Amino acid sequence: MKLWSGVCVTVAIKSIEAMKKIIASIAMVIAAATVNAQQPKYQETRYCSGDERSSTVVSAFRRIHPCPATGQTEGPCPGWAVDHVIPLAVGGCDAVFNLQWLPNEIKSCAGTVCKDRWERKIYKRPEAVN
Repeated sequence: MKLWSGVCVTVAIKSIEAMKKIIASIAMVIAAATVNAQQPKYQETRYCSGDERSSTVVSAFRRIHPCPATGQTEGPCPGWAVDHVIPLAVGGCDAVFNLQWLPNEIKSCAGTVCKDRWERKIYKRPEAVN
């Protein structure tokens, strides 16, 4: 009986060691996946000082949000324009988070709605107090 219980204990100890190795391996995979998920897929550059525009920012935006008409990340996008949610003229940043696709009828002020004029009125900067 002692021999049998000794064998069981030895098998149990080896099983525990194997389980520890498996758990350690799983923990390493989870840690690596977490680190990769937290790293941005692109380096976002923000231009928040005035009317500066960057083609790099627009390219990054288009990689993440392809053209609604064609689904392409490069080239023309018929009927659509890239627009700043908060206009640069009133302090908006030239950054991916501040860009959106907008139909040309609204963006170009050709129709009855003119987004840019309305936004300049809404987001008007307060005058500097001296």
